[in-house]
Amino acid sequence: MKNLGFVFTLLLGLSVSAQSVLNTYQYVIVPTKFDGFRSENQYQTSTLVKFYLTNKGMNAFYDNAPPADLNTNRCKAIYAALDDQSTTFTTKVAVVFRDCDGEEQYRTKTGISKVKQYEEAYREALQEAFTSLKGYQYTFRAADATTPVVLNFGGDVKKLPSAQDPARVPEQKPQAKTEEVRESRDKEASPVMPMPGENMEAITLADAVALNGEEEAVTPISLYAQKTETGYQLVDTVPSIRFYLWETSMPDVFLAERKGQYGILYLKDGKWIYEFYQGSDRMQEELQIKF
Repeated sequence: MKNLGFVFTLLLGLSVSAQSVLNTYQYVIVPTKFDGFRSENQYQTSTLVKFYLTNKGMNAFYDNAPPADLNTNRCKAIYAALDDQSTTFTTKVAVVFRDCDGEEQYRTKTGISKVKQYEEAYREALQEAFTSLKGYQYTFRAADATTPVVLNFGGDVKKLPSAQDPARVPEQKPQAKTEEVRESRDKEASPVMPMPGENMEAITLADAVALNGEEEAVTPISLYAQKTETGYQLVDTVPSIRFYLWETSMPDVFLAERKGQYGILYLKDGKWIYEFYQGSDRMQEELQIKF
Protein backbone atom coordinates (compact mmCIF):
# COMPACT_ATOMS: atom_id res chain seq x y z
CA MET A 1 0.00 0.00 0.00
CA LYS A 2 2.90 2.36 0.73
CA ASN A 3 4.28 1.72 -2.76
CA LEU A 4 0.90 2.45 -4.32
CA GLY A 5 0.69 5.69 -2.37
CA PHE A 6 4.13 6.71 -3.53
CA VAL A 7 3.28 5.98 -7.15
CA PHE A 8 0.13 8.10 -6.92
CA THR A 9 2.06 10.96 -5.31
CA LEU A 10 4.82 10.68 -7.93
CA LEU A 11 2.40 10.80 -10.85
CA LEU A 12 0.57 13.73 -9.28
CA GLY A 13 3.88 15.55 -8.86
CA LEU A 14 4.80 14.98 -12.50
CA SER A 15 1.43 16.36 -13.61
CA VAL A 16 1.81 19.48 -11.46
CA SER A 17 5.30 20.02 -12.90
CA ALA A 18 3.94 19.64 -16.43
CA GLN A 19 1.30 22.27 -15.71
CA SER A 20 3.92 24.77 -14.53
CA VAL A 21 5.82 24.38 -17.81
CA LEU A 22 3.48 23.34 -20.64
CA ASN A 23 0.59 25.62 -19.65
CA THR A 24 2.72 28.70 -20.41
CA TYR A 25 2.79 27.91 -24.14
CA GLN A 26 -0.12 28.44 -26.54
CA TYR A 27 0.89 25.69 -28.95
CA VAL A 28 2.94 22.53 -29.21
CA ILE A 29 4.59 21.68 -32.54
CA VAL A 30 5.03 18.02 -33.51
CA PRO A 31 7.48 17.10 -36.30
CA THR A 32 6.13 15.00 -39.15
CA LYS A 33 9.57 13.35 -39.10
CA PHE A 34 11.48 13.05 -35.83
CA ASP A 35 15.27 13.29 -35.82
CA GLY A 36 16.89 9.89 -36.21
CA PHE A 37 13.97 8.35 -38.11
CA ARG A 38 14.13 7.50 -41.79
CA SER A 39 10.75 8.65 -43.01
CA GLU A 40 7.75 10.79 -42.13
CA ASN A 41 5.59 9.36 -39.36
CA GLN A 42 7.76 6.22 -39.22
CA TYR A 43 6.17 3.67 -36.87
CA GLN A 44 3.32 6.24 -36.45
CA THR A 45 5.46 8.24 -34.01
CA SER A 46 4.13 11.64 -35.15
CA THR A 47 0.53 10.41 -35.11
CA LEU A 48 0.86 8.99 -31.59
CA VAL A 49 2.61 12.00 -30.04
CA LYS A 50 0.05 14.44 -31.48
CA PHE A 51 -2.76 12.08 -30.44
CA TYR A 52 -1.68 11.99 -26.78
CA LEU A 53 -1.04 15.75 -26.63
CA THR A 54 -4.42 16.57 -28.16
CA ASN A 55 -6.11 14.30 -25.63
CA LYS A 56 -4.55 16.46 -22.91
CA GLY A 57 -6.25 19.51 -24.42
CA MET A 58 -3.11 20.99 -25.97
CA ASN A 59 -3.18 22.90 -29.25
CA ALA A 60 -0.97 20.48 -31.17
CA PHE A 61 0.08 21.16 -34.77
CA TYR A 62 2.37 19.39 -37.19
CA ASP A 63 5.45 21.37 -38.17
CA ASN A 64 4.35 21.50 -41.83
CA ALA A 65 1.13 23.33 -40.92
CA PRO A 66 1.81 25.61 -37.91
CA PRO A 67 -0.60 28.34 -36.74
CA ALA A 68 -0.15 31.65 -38.56
CA ASP A 69 0.85 33.74 -35.52
CA LEU A 70 4.04 31.68 -35.10
CA ASN A 71 5.36 33.50 -38.16
CA THR A 72 5.77 36.61 -35.99
CA ASN A 73 6.58 34.93 -32.67
CA ARG A 74 7.93 31.35 -32.62
CA CYS A 75 8.19 31.50 -28.84
CA LYS A 76 4.44 31.11 -28.40
CA ALA A 77 4.99 27.40 -29.03
CA ILE A 78 6.93 24.62 -27.37
CA TYR A 79 8.47 22.02 -29.66
CA ALA A 80 8.19 18.25 -29.17
CA ALA A 81 11.03 15.86 -29.93
CA LEU A 82 11.83 12.21 -29.25
CA ASP A 83 14.88 11.05 -27.32
CA ASP A 84 15.23 7.60 -28.85
CA GLN A 85 17.72 5.49 -26.88
CA SER A 86 16.60 2.19 -28.37
CA THR A 87 18.90 -0.79 -28.67
CA THR A 88 18.68 -3.89 -30.82
CA PHE A 89 16.25 -5.70 -28.54
CA THR A 90 14.62 -2.90 -26.54
CA THR A 91 12.71 0.22 -27.58
CA LYS A 92 13.37 3.16 -25.25
CA VAL A 93 11.91 6.57 -25.96
CA ALA A 94 11.12 9.76 -24.04
CA VAL A 95 9.26 12.85 -25.23
CA VAL A 96 11.24 16.07 -24.86
CA PHE A 97 9.80 19.59 -25.01
CA ARG A 98 12.08 22.48 -26.04
CA ASP A 99 11.42 26.20 -26.27
CA CYS A 100 12.04 28.42 -29.30
CA ASP A 101 15.73 28.70 -28.36
CA GLY A 102 16.16 24.93 -28.31
CA GLU A 103 16.44 24.75 -24.51
CA GLU A 104 14.87 21.71 -22.89
CA GLN A 105 11.93 22.66 -20.66
CA TYR A 106 10.27 19.33 -19.86
CA ARG A 107 10.98 15.64 -20.38
CA THR A 108 8.71 12.67 -19.78
CA LYS A 109 9.87 9.42 -18.27
CA THR A 110 11.47 6.93 -20.65
CA GLY A 111 8.94 4.45 -22.01
CA ILE A 112 10.28 0.94 -22.58
CA SER A 113 9.05 -1.94 -24.73
CA LYS A 114 10.55 -5.29 -25.62
CA VAL A 115 8.02 -6.05 -28.36
CA LYS A 116 9.78 -7.19 -31.53
CA GLN A 117 7.51 -5.43 -34.03
CA TYR A 118 8.70 -1.82 -34.23
CA GLU A 119 5.32 -0.17 -34.79
CA GLU A 120 3.77 -1.91 -31.79
CA ALA A 121 6.93 -1.34 -29.71
CA TYR A 122 6.89 2.43 -30.26
CA ARG A 123 3.17 2.57 -29.53
CA GLU A 124 3.73 0.76 -26.23
CA ALA A 125 6.80 2.80 -25.27
CA LEU A 126 5.12 6.14 -26.03
CA GLN A 127 2.05 5.13 -24.07
CA GLU A 128 4.27 4.48 -21.05
CA ALA A 129 6.17 7.73 -21.58
CA PHE A 130 2.95 9.75 -21.53
CA THR A 131 1.97 8.32 -18.13
CA SER A 132 4.15 11.20 -16.89
CA LEU A 133 1.17 13.41 -17.84
CA LYS A 134 -1.40 11.27 -16.04
CA GLY A 135 -3.93 13.61 -14.44
CA TYR A 136 -2.65 16.62 -16.40
CA GLN A 137 -5.04 18.73 -18.48
CA TYR A 138 -3.84 21.74 -20.45
CA THR A 139 -5.00 25.26 -19.53
CA PHE A 140 -3.11 28.17 -21.04
CA ARG A 141 -1.62 30.65 -18.58
CA ALA A 142 0.72 33.43 -19.63
CA ALA A 143 4.26 32.94 -18.36
CA ASP A 144 5.49 34.98 -15.40
CA ALA A 145 8.55 37.14 -15.66
CA THR A 146 10.57 34.52 -13.83
CA THR A 147 12.35 31.80 -15.79
CA PRO A 148 10.36 28.53 -15.84
CA VAL A 149 11.75 25.55 -14.00
CA VAL A 150 13.56 23.12 -16.30
CA LEU A 151 12.73 19.51 -15.58
CA ASN A 152 14.65 16.45 -16.70
CA PHE A 153 13.67 13.04 -15.47
CA GLY A 154 15.98 11.24 -17.90
CA GLY A 155 15.94 7.51 -17.33
CA ASP A 156 15.46 7.77 -13.58
CA VAL A 157 11.88 6.55 -13.63
CA LYS A 158 11.78 3.41 -15.76
CA LYS A 159 8.55 1.78 -14.59
CA LEU A 160 5.98 2.33 -11.88
CA PRO A 161 4.87 -1.16 -10.76
CA SER A 162 3.75 -1.48 -7.16
CA ALA A 163 5.93 -4.54 -6.58
CA GLN A 164 9.20 -2.70 -7.11
CA ASP A 165 11.00 -0.10 -5.05
CA PRO A 166 9.81 3.37 -6.10
CA ALA A 167 12.18 5.65 -7.93
CA ARG A 168 13.14 8.97 -6.41
CA VAL A 169 11.97 12.16 -8.06
CA PRO A 170 14.97 14.29 -9.07
CA GLU A 171 15.26 17.80 -7.68
CA GLN A 172 13.67 20.50 -9.81
CA LYS A 173 16.65 22.57 -10.89
CA PRO A 174 17.91 23.97 -14.19
CA GLN A 175 20.01 21.56 -16.16
CA ALA A 176 22.42 22.16 -18.98
CA LYS A 177 21.43 20.86 -22.35
CA THR A 178 22.99 17.45 -22.66
CA GLU A 179 24.51 15.97 -25.76
CA GLU A 180 22.13 13.54 -27.40
CA VAL A 181 23.47 10.01 -27.55
CA ARG A 182 21.55 7.55 -29.66
CA GLU A 183 22.22 3.91 -30.40
CA SER A 184 21.25 3.33 -34.02
CA ARG A 185 19.30 0.30 -35.17
CA ASP A 186 19.08 -1.01 -38.69
CA LYS A 187 15.32 -0.76 -39.02
CA GLU A 188 13.31 -1.33 -42.14
CA ALA A 189 10.78 1.43 -42.69
CA SER A 190 7.20 0.34 -42.20
CA PRO A 191 4.32 1.67 -44.29
CA VAL A 192 3.34 5.15 -43.17
CA MET A 193 -0.22 5.26 -41.89
CA PRO A 194 -2.31 8.40 -42.55
CA MET A 195 -1.77 11.12 -39.99
CA PRO A 196 -4.99 12.36 -38.38
CA GLY A 197 -6.31 15.87 -38.65
CA GLU A 198 -6.84 18.27 -35.81
CA ASN A 199 -9.88 16.56 -34.31
CA MET A 200 -8.51 13.77 -32.14
CA GLU A 201 -11.42 13.37 -29.76
CA ALA A 202 -12.63 9.82 -29.22
CA ILE A 203 -16.21 8.71 -29.64
CA THR A 204 -18.57 9.71 -26.83
CA LEU A 205 -21.32 7.46 -25.47
CA ALA A 206 -24.27 7.23 -27.82
CA ASP A 207 -26.76 8.19 -25.09
CA ALA A 208 -28.40 11.63 -25.27
CA VAL A 209 -31.01 12.58 -22.69
CA ALA A 210 -33.87 14.77 -23.92
CA LEU A 211 -35.39 17.57 -21.83
CA ASN A 212 -38.33 15.34 -20.88
CA GLY A 213 -35.91 12.76 -19.44
CA GLU A 214 -36.36 10.20 -22.21
CA GLU A 215 -33.37 8.78 -24.11
CA GLU A 216 -32.96 9.71 -27.76
CA ALA A 217 -31.29 7.33 -30.19
CA VAL A 218 -27.99 8.55 -31.64
CA THR A 219 -26.66 7.09 -34.87
CA PRO A 220 -23.22 5.53 -34.24
CA ILE A 221 -20.37 7.04 -36.25
CA SER A 222 -18.93 4.92 -39.06
CA LEU A 223 -15.44 3.56 -38.42
CA TYR A 224 -13.08 1.82 -40.80
CA ALA A 225 -10.75 -1.02 -39.79
CA GLN A 226 -7.08 -0.88 -40.84
CA LYS A 227 -5.04 -4.05 -40.32
CA THR A 228 -2.05 -3.94 -37.98
CA GLU A 229 0.43 -6.59 -36.91
CA THR A 230 -1.60 -7.47 -33.80
CA GLY A 231 -5.14 -6.69 -34.89
CA TYR A 232 -6.71 -3.50 -36.22
CA GLN A 233 -6.95 0.22 -35.70
CA LEU A 234 -10.30 1.92 -36.24
CA VAL A 235 -10.29 5.30 -37.96
CA ASP A 236 -12.98 7.78 -38.91
CA THR A 237 -13.26 9.80 -42.11
CA VAL A 238 -10.79 12.53 -41.02
CA PRO A 239 -8.89 10.11 -40.66
CA SER A 240 -8.36 10.04 -36.88
CA ILE A 241 -7.46 6.91 -34.96
CA ARG A 242 -10.35 6.18 -32.60
CA PHE A 243 -9.58 2.65 -31.35
CA TYR A 244 -6.76 0.12 -31.19
CA LEU A 245 -7.88 -3.52 -31.36
CA TRP A 246 -5.97 -6.67 -30.41
CA GLU A 247 -7.07 -10.09 -31.66
CA THR A 248 -7.97 -12.79 -29.13
CA SER A 249 -8.32 -16.56 -29.40
CA MET A 250 -12.09 -16.12 -29.83
CA PRO A 251 -13.62 -15.13 -33.18
CA ASP A 252 -15.17 -11.66 -33.40
CA VAL A 253 -13.84 -10.70 -29.94
CA PHE A 254 -11.11 -8.07 -29.52
CA LEU A 255 -9.35 -6.30 -26.69
CA ALA A 256 -9.91 -2.59 -27.31
CA GLU A 257 -8.32 0.71 -26.27
CA ARG A 258 -9.77 4.20 -26.69
CA LYS A 259 -7.85 7.17 -25.28
CA GLY A 260 -6.28 5.02 -22.56
CA GLN A 261 -9.65 3.43 -21.74
CA TYR A 262 -9.65 -0.36 -22.07
CA GLY A 263 -12.54 -2.70 -22.80
CA ILE A 264 -13.65 -5.45 -25.17
CA LEU A 265 -15.26 -5.31 -28.61
CA TYR A 266 -17.47 -8.18 -29.74
CA LEU A 267 -20.08 -9.02 -32.37
CA LYS A 268 -23.58 -9.70 -31.02
CA ASP A 269 -26.68 -10.18 -33.16
CA GLY A 270 -24.91 -8.61 -36.12
CA LYS A 271 -23.87 -5.50 -34.15
CA TRP A 272 -20.44 -4.52 -32.84
CA ILE A 273 -20.57 -3.72 -29.12
CA TYR A 274 -17.81 -1.92 -27.20
CA GLU A 275 -18.07 -2.80 -23.51
CA PHE A 276 -16.07 -1.00 -20.83
CA TYR A 277 -16.21 0.25 -17.25
CA GLN A 278 -16.86 3.87 -16.34
CA GLY A 279 -16.06 4.02 -12.67
CA SER A 280 -17.98 1.09 -11.17
CA ASP A 281 -20.57 1.07 -13.98
CA ARG A 282 -20.32 -1.34 -16.89
CA MET A 283 -21.17 0.50 -20.10
CA GLN A 284 -21.98 -0.67 -23.62
CA GLU A 285 -21.71 1.30 -26.84
CA GLU A 286 -22.72 0.22 -30.34
CA LEU A 287 -20.20 0.88 -33.12
CA GLN A 288 -20.57 0.77 -36.90
CA ILE A 289 -17.40 -0.82 -38.28
CA LYS A 290 -16.47 -1.62 -41.85
CA PHE A 291 -13.75 -4.26 -42.07
